[in-house]
Amino acid sequence: MKKQLDYIFVDLDGTLLEGKYRHFNCYRDIVLKYGGNPLDINDYWKLKRNKTKRDVILKKSHFEGTYQDFFNDWLENIEKKNYLVFDKLKPKIKATLKKWRKISDQIVLITMRQSRKNLLWQLKKLGIIALFDEIILASIKEADSKFKSLSRFKFDRAVLIGDTEEEIKAAKLMKITSIAISTGIREKKYLAKADYLEEDISKINLFKLKI
Repeated sequence: MKKQLDYIFVDLDGTLLEGKYRHFNCYRDIVLKYGGNPLDINDYWKLKRNKTKRDVILKKSHFEGTYQDFFNDWLENIEKKNYLVFDKLKPKIKATLKKWRKISDQIVLITMRQSRKNLLWQLKKLGIIALFDEIILASIKEADSKFKSLSRFKFDRAVLIGDTEEEIKAAKLMKITSIAISTGIREKKYLAKADYLEEDISKINLFKLKI
């Protein structure tokens, strides 16, 4: 029997994982390394979710290094295992993904991570790696990279779930349904163009959505 969906494409950070603590600890350690006063975690995350530019956050932190110092260290450290351990699964992720397997032929993870080795390590540690049929790492260096990474797939019905404008735009280019998660790295106001909006994926009822 043909399933309801051919594919569920789903983002990782902010969608399946709570990344607030990894981001904050990486930011804090870099500020302390070069000199400065790290912001409170909640203040920092509020700025991030409102798309505050990095140089503004650094200025508020009285960062004594250069922008390039921070940026280089950030790229080098953010996907290291000692920071990945701060990530936690969002509520009912395993149960939700297992339930979705009953209505979709394939579940594909699409992420902007760059270290496949450390990503696979983390997914195994979290116990969710077997729930994906394919894992795709989109480039951070080109525009519309998630759309370009997914454009090779052929389907009749699919959805793309994520927590940023990137997934919403990719879904529109692919002419599929977009579902935005409002508890990730973007405030709800930036996700208005999504077809559907939910706080967490555990609250998405794919059985009832018009797709």
